[in-house]
Amino acid sequence: MAGWPGWVIGGERVINFLLGLVASIIVAGLLMALKVSPWLSMPFGIVLGIGLFIYLGRRTQAKLEKIFNRAGESLKKQQFDPAIEVIKEGYKLGPWQFLVKGSIDGQIGVIQYLRKKNEAAEPLLRSASSQHYIAKTMLAILQWKRGEKKLAKASFDTALKAGKKESLLYAVYAYFLNEIHERDAAIEVLNKGLKVCEGDERLLTNRNLLQNNKAMKMKVYGEQWYQFMLERPMVRQEPPPFARISKRALRG
Repeated sequence: MAGWPGWVIGGERVINFLLGLVASIIVAGLLMALKVSPWLSMPFGIVLGIGLFIYLGRRTQAKLEKIFNRAGESLKKQQFDPAIEVIKEGYKLGPWQFLVKGSIDGQIGVIQYLRKKNEAAEPLLRSASSQHYIAKTMLAILQWKRGEKKLAKASFDTALKAGKKESLLYAVYAYFLNEIHERDAAIEVLNKGLKVCEGDERLLTNRNLLQNNKAMKMKVYGEQWYQFMLERPMVRQEPPPFARISKRALRG
C-alpha cells in the first residue's frame, strides 16, 4: 500500500490497527485540549480506537469471506486454477488486517494438497495462519510421510491449539501416532479429545478399538477424513466443503 507507513506487526502491515490507534490518539488529544480530565480522555480514546479496529476488522473479514465463497463455486466444478486465482484477490486485503495472508496461503495450500501437488502445497501450508487447523494438519501429514516425526507432532499440536473442539483433529493425530507404533500416546490424545468433545461417539469408538489392539475406523468421519487422502473412499466422494477454516483465522 503506497503512501502508508511501513510499520510491521507480526510480519504484516496492519492498516486497520494503525487507524484505530490514530483515532484513539486524536480523540484523547482533542478531549484533553478541551480540558477534559486525562483520566476520562485516555480511556474514552482507547475504547473508541478498539471499537473502530473491531469494525474495520469485521469489514475486512466480510470481504475475504465473499472471495472465498466465489472461489468455492469454482471448486464445486473442479475448476482449481480459476479458484486459486480468485482466492489470490484476497492478498490485497493483507495490509489491512492480521492473519489475512496466512488465511489465504492456507486455503491455496489445502487446494494444492487435494490436487496432490505437495511441492506447491507445503510452503503454503507452512506459512498458513496457525488458526487454519486443516492446513496445519495437512502439513503434519506431509512431514510424517517424509519420516519427520518430531516436526509432524509439532504441526499436529499447532492444529489442535486452534481446533481444540474439533473431534476430527484428535482422531487424525491419534491415527498418526498409532501408525508410528505409539498406541498409548494415541489413546492419550483420544482421551484428551473426549475431555473437550464430551460423549463424542467417534472418539469413543476409536479409543475402544485401540484399547483392544484393533485398527481405528476413520471412515466414521466421512469426507472430512478422506480429504486428508490417507485412505481411499469406498465410493467417490464430493469434493470436501471449501473453506474448512476457523473463523478466528479470518478475524485477526
